[in-house]
Amino acid sequence: MKKAGRVKTWHADKGFGFIDVHADTKDVFFHVTALQTRSMTPTPGDRVNFELGKGKDGRIQALNVAIVGAPKPRSDASPWPVFAGLATLGLIVGGALVGYFPRQAGIVSILASIITFFAYADDKTRASRNAWRTPETTLHLLALCGGSPGALAAQHLLRHKNRKREFYS
Repeated sequence: MKKAGRVKTWHADKGFGFIDVHADTKDVFFHVTALQTRSMTPTPGDRVNFELGKGKDGRIQALNVAIVGAPKPRSDASPWPVFAGLATLGLIVGGALVGYFPRQAGIVSILASIITFFAYADDKTRASRNAWRTPETTLHLLALCGGSPGALAAQHLLRHKNRKREFYS
């Protein structure tokens, strides 16, 4: 049965917190693994929905904790954008091999896509470490200079810059 409450405390360094359930007198423990989505960190005062259950130690705890207003976890990762990027790259390279384009166009397209993919991967790594980021204009420029197949692949395989409107391909 679903219950509702508010996050009373959250210890990010330890990965657990407590939920204040107004009907009950005792706060309910919840672990980071019980969160349905980890895109939002729980903060005291957040409204949550959850189910009561027993943990590994046999004590009552909150399971399937959903922060009200948090985005739903995506499970519909479509392979089509990656396929479209690879098909575009294949057409450019194939056209260069057959003679429709200069061979240098195929080589430049492959190199630009690889460089762009690794630039996205590096930016994602830096974002997770709160380090200095690659400017968005640089990522746009790399995609514009022939790296758009690599940018498409990175956006969908690495799930980086795929929610920002400016990066929709």
